[in-house]
Amino acid sequence: MGIKKSTVATDFLFARPSGLSGVARILDFGGTYDEYNVSTNTDEADAKAMYADWTAVGDAIRSSIAEMDSELDSEEWAA
Repeated sequence: MGIKKSTVATDFLFARPSGLSGVARILDFGGTYDEYNVSTNTDEADAKAMYADWTAVGDAIRSSIAEMDSELDSEEWAA
């Protein structure tokens, strides 16, 4: 019984730099290379974040139900 990692990325508003961009940041003294995942407006960003959050909650509930079903199937139930 382990915790299943969510299949939904809830960190889409954060930058995910690669190794090459990490090297480029060393030479970026003015901080001009900083770029984050953007949305056209705050409502869109909120909607994306809320969708990702609720999808993660749904994944957790589905995972819990599946785990409980497998536990109940493995136990012997006396009638």
